[in-house]
Amino acid sequence: MNTYLVLQKENKFIPIRQLNDEEFEEYERVIECLADFSSGLQLFTIADMNYKDYENLLNQYFEEFIKNPSMSFSRIESMNLNINRYILNFLSSVRTYLDHSETNLKKRNEKDSQRIRLFKDACNDAYESHFSYRFLNKLRNYTQHFGMPVGEISLQKSLIPDSSVIHHSFEVKFNRDELLRYDKWGQLKDEIQKLPPTFEITPHITVMMKCIEKINFTLIKDDLPKLIESAEYLKQLITEIKDCSGIPYIYRYEKVNGKEVKIHLEHIPFHLVGIIDNIRDENSRVVTNH
Repeated sequence: MNTYLVLQKENKFIPIRQLNDEEFEEYERVIECLADFSSGLQLFTIADMNYKDYENLLNQYFEEFIKNPSMSFSRIESMNLNINRYILNFLSSVRTYLDHSETNLKKRNEKDSQRIRLFKDACNDAYESHFSYRFLNKLRNYTQHFGMPVGEISLQKSLIPDSSVIHHSFEVKFNRDELLRYDKWGQLKDEIQKLPPTFEITPHITVMMKCIEKINFTLIKDDLPKLIESAEYLKQLITEIKDCSGIPYIYRYEKVNGKEVKIHLEHIPFHLVGIIDNIRDENSRVVTNH
């Protein structure tokens, strides 16, 4: 089997160099490690994407409001419906991520393993330390069994005193008393009762995402040295083309019976290198700050 590093550019594959057997064996080991990481990362990535989609949607609506402050009632209703949809997507993806993470940990580890304990400790710490996490965990049940969470969209335009500057604000608010009609909040009911009659939800969603990021780091922390090593290997593997535009591939071919050629073309998952670098850098910042 002949193995080459190639670069796809403008629908053409450009040979870069041939890999020896040792290099390819190491490449396969690295890819196996990264494949496990990628599989476990998917549900977290979906939750993160839903969070970013929510942020982008609010920014889009805010820009629309600045350009056209005199929005019709039907337009505001449409925005309300869409925001509810994005919040539901986020809450559902977070719940799926947490449930599947726990299930997968239990499949791969002994019942009392350190990894399971660390995951549960991270979830418990988020629950005990952050009202936002407790509230949004329960809010998913509210949306499933009771109704849509968003109470109102607050759109305001005002002139800043002693200036010609116009201030615009766009807030997504929940109605406290409407939420309290749901009778399954448990101990959270007392905390919800202390909230203002209407309160902004976006800061709570942001806190929830930060909690999920910390929980996710707990899941991969033990594997991080091996992941960083794998990422560095891929960087080294494509040193010659690191500054080139195009997509790196591993190209393999073999002759069968001296005539027929079998071709194997495999995309190098270099996008995972960027993800691992970001996790490493974020972890370094956390360690430095502490």
